[in-house]
Amino acid sequence: MSVESSLARNRASGYARGFTLVELLVTIVVLGLLLTLALPGMSDFLVGNRLSTNVNGFIGLVNYARSEAIVRNQDVVICPKNSSTIACVSQTGWNTLDIQAFVDENGNGDRDATEVLLKTIAAVDPGDAQTGFDSSAAASKVIFGSAGFARTALSFKIYAKSSDSAYQARFGRTVCVSKAGRVRVAAYTVTSCPDF
Repeated sequence: MSVESSLARNRASGYARGFTLVELLVTIVVLGLLLTLALPGMSDFLVGNRLSTNVNGFIGLVNYARSEAIVRNQDVVICPKNSSTIACVSQTGWNTLDIQAFVDENGNGDRDATEVLLKTIAAVDPGDAQTGFDSSAAASKVIFGSAGFARTALSFKIYAKSSDSAYQARFGRTVCVSKAGRVRVAAYTVTSCPDF
């Protein structure tokens, strides 16, 4: 059977291939309903994914800094830094600043021009006001000694900003750094990190 005879037969029978307008409209309505049901769950998925990325990035930086302190047998400092300088910024709200880890060769707790920068991670929330990153009281830096111990036990809260505290608790984590230098993730609602 040739293509021409097949086309002639389809024209003669009045049958055309494709979708009718009614079928197309029904399909669009069904897709709209499915999207309406799926989008709230997708939003929660994206928030949770963003927070997991931020938590894992920070934990990776802390673990890397600790291992470098041991390998180099020198103090390593983690602190927020201003974009215009290399020095540490003394503040407890770490979410809008890049976070750097460096070898503190002179032991002053601040980065000088000659000190080795190990790693920098981008700001958790560079101004979009969606993610919070707060440190425990007076924690402007994390310092690991040459044995891998942290000078003080610290905690950091990484959370989705919201006026709803239940939402923050659902999409927030507390990162605990013990004096032994170990890092663990706890629930957002933890008020203090026990030594572990």
